[in-house]
Amino acid sequence: MTQTSKEYAEALFELALQDGNTEAVSDALDEISEVMANQPEFMDLLKSPAVPREVRTHALDECFGGKVPPTALALLRMMCIKGHMGQLEKMIAEFGQLNREHQGVTMARVVSAVALSEKEREQLKQGLEAKFGKKVELQCSQDRSLLGGLRVEIEGRVIDGSIRNKLQQIKEVMDS
Repeated sequence: MTQTSKEYAEALFELALQDGNTEAVSDALDEISEVMANQPEFMDLLKSPAVPREVRTHALDECFGGKVPPTALALLRMMCIKGHMGQLEKMIAEFGQLNREHQGVTMARVVSAVALSEKEREQLKQGLEAKFGKKVELQCSQDRSLLGGLRVEIEGRVIDGSIRNKLQQIKEVMDS
């Protein structure tokens, strides 16, 4: 994360904590992220220095005014005015991380060679929760280059159970 996106996220999180609406702000940021992903031309307009600030902030007000908490809209307006809309997705991710930490939840990024079934996801989640002693959210993706197995990144640690890693370990033992 960039320092700018982190500072915006921390400021918004502090305001949301004071207002007691961290979940409402989190939900609003998810909605904002979805709008921006589905309408890239809107994001282009908001990022363009060629478009007057008043037009950009008015567009934000029209799109999100009354639909998101005022603190979230105020932060969006500030990012737009300062020319930092390119940091929006990173700021939203950082806010999500702060919110999860506040709730005692940790994120685990899981990369597997094939898609995990719901049962496999649940078993993995329960195992990680038992190992780390906190609630875990899984963010799963596929990488066919792993050959098999999976790789988990959680709390700055990597648990690599991929076949590629196991083959590499065998190779290192044989080479020594």
